[in-house]
Amino acid sequence: MNQSNNILVVLPNPMGDAIMCIPALRRLRQSLPHTRITYMANPVVRAILDGVPWTDDWLDYNKSRVALCHMPLLADLRRHKFDTAVVMPNSFRSALTVRLAGVKKRIGYDRDGRGILLTCPIPVPRLLERRAPISMGDYYGFLTDKAIELVLGAAVPSNAKEDNHLQLFTNENDRREIDELLHHWSLMDEKRMVIMVPGGAFGPSKCWLPERFAQLADKLTEQRYRVIISCAPNDAERQIAEQITTLAERPVYNLSDKGISLGGLKELIRRCCLMIANDTGPCHIAAAFNVPMVTIFGPTDPRWTVTGYDKEIRLRVDVDCPPCQKPTCSRDHRCMTEITVDNVYAAAKKQLSPSSAAAAQQNINNLVGTYYSPFTESFTTLSSGIGLIHKDYLPLLEQQNLASLHDVFAYQHGQKLTKPGLGARQRLRLELLLNKNKKVVVYLKRYDYPGPIRLLRQWLSRRSLAAEAVYDFTAAISLAENNIPVARPIAYGTQSHRRRSFVMFEELPNADALERLLPQWSQKKTEYDLLRNKKKLLSQTAQLVRRLHNCGFCHRDLYLAHIFLGRDRTACERLSLIDLHRVFTPAILRRRWQVKDLAQLYYSARTYFTAADVMRFLLEYFQSDRLTTRQKRFIHAVYRKTQRIAGHDQNRIRKQQKAQ
Repeated sequence: MNQSNNILVVLPNPMGDAIMCIPALRRLRQSLPHTRITYMANPVVRAILDGVPWTDDWLDYNKSRVALCHMPLLADLRRHKFDTAVVMPNSFRSALTVRLAGVKKRIGYDRDGRGILLTCPIPVPRLLERRAPISMGDYYGFLTDKAIELVLGAAVPSNAKEDNHLQLFTNENDRREIDELLHHWSLMDEKRMVIMVPGGAFGPSKCWLPERFAQLADKLTEQRYRVIISCAPNDAERQIAEQITTLAERPVYNLSDKGISLGGLKELIRRCCLMIANDTGPCHIAAAFNVPMVTIFGPTDPRWTVTGYDKEIRLRVDVDCPPCQKPTCSRDHRCMTEITVDNVYAAAKKQLSPSSAAAAQQNINNLVGTYYSPFTESFTTLSSGIGLIHKDYLPLLEQQNLASLHDVFAYQHGQKLTKPGLGARQRLRLELLLNKNKKVVVYLKRYDYPGPIRLLRQWLSRRSLAAEAVYDFTAAISLAENNIPVARPIAYGTQSHRRRSFVMFEELPNADALERLLPQWSQKKTEYDLLRNKKKLLSQTAQLVRRLHNCGFCHRDLYLAHIFLGRDRTACERLSLIDLHRVFTPAILRRRWQVKDLAQLYYSARTYFTAADVMRFLLEYFQSDRLTTRQKRFIHAVYRKTQRIAGHDQNRIRKQQKAQ
């Protein structure tokens, strides 16, 4: 074992990210119990993590010490003679600092042009050109596990990998500070304190409206709860706290009037019975002290902050714009304004009720039979190779020996599905047993080595840098984020050399392809409401394709065989897209690919619909009462493309007949 004797861990700067590092920091200590570990952090992060038992020493830096080539900081680092540095921040500066300090082994994510500064650059979990939507806890955990295994030569204990709870500590000074504050407020023996965090360093788009916080505070005060307003020590957040205090008709307690330390804030949160907050750092403090929470999400992606904490209710609304990650809303802030006071109050009552169980974490049992909801479901990194796996499905796939790249390709069970032209691709239908009465059906695609001709074609195309399976998976995630229904993605993985890959999807609930349903229209309409109303079916199909194109996507294989009509266990019917391998976002010639999509759809559907039906579809697709000249030219292009598709199809049939 090639363990390092002296490790430097450079912690991330945001307070919330630092708290989400805790499982990784705990795992590092458990894996290397006899190694000296030093944390380097800014004063805010050090104050928040003060008391953690997994470090032997601290190094502080502040704004005056983070400049490039700051000599006193570099001298301080050299004096400690670190063997290894685990660089958690993503900045170029953090990697350059440990390089100039002479640390021999440097591990961090290979991003922002800093790979040359690291001795062990780790690829960022990605889906093609975008970062994979995984929790920051998993993001830092993956980096730390790689440091333990690749650089330090140790093994991560299996029980440590499963332990992902957050954990913070307070001390006697913190307790004394809060005792004095509560004595001043005459709340010394109060057990019904609710703390609200109405701000957020991200920007104003992240903040629920101050007047609604005030109304909520009044409702809680009427129920004899004591409401405390917490904000960061800056003018913008102090102003929000003052607005709430002014607008509230009943007394609230404003922490901005009483400056307390970060240690004191931890202790105060620990004593509260509930936190209500925007998506901000103090939420993780509440989770670390097992305090129930109601968290309000708007423009930020909730998947980045998933911790698995089972006493949190997350409130968000599905709007036509997915989380934009913008500090300031450029529209009407509907993602926050549509969350009402009654919504939050109902969630708060549920958390405060002693007879009510805490909000349970989603698991596979309550996912099966539902539609995929991207912002309430999360993924973690694959244990081997490069890839992602659905967190709720991970235990089941581990039981079935389907949780690693090697196991997936060695798997010999399931029903093989044949189809002309599959090439190096294999499709399997798997029935996985959940319990005695329940199964989940999963479709597995395995892509073997594509061969030299296919590799050459990939090299000549935009797909040269990725394995085949990642296209299916990425398309599913991206379409679902834009409110385009797809089958639930379960996992994907690829070898580092990208020669083999796989992807898994869950079967759509109670669904079948329109290609099979429409020929049996008279019999199947008793099973689906949508088949009993042709106008509604046409309208929903047109809306699905319109949204696909308006979001910039083209399917390139949009036949009825790839549009499924399904029904979840709440009897909600929905049209969904499958076979997403060819979905892409054209940078140029977008109209050409849209024409192809509509021509494929028309070619496969023309037998079942009249000319009036087609016109009704087109008017819905264009969202128009009358077709313009430009739209008519577009429709003519669709007809011409349909004729070419029909010609190709006839030629293919003649060739097959001659071959027979």
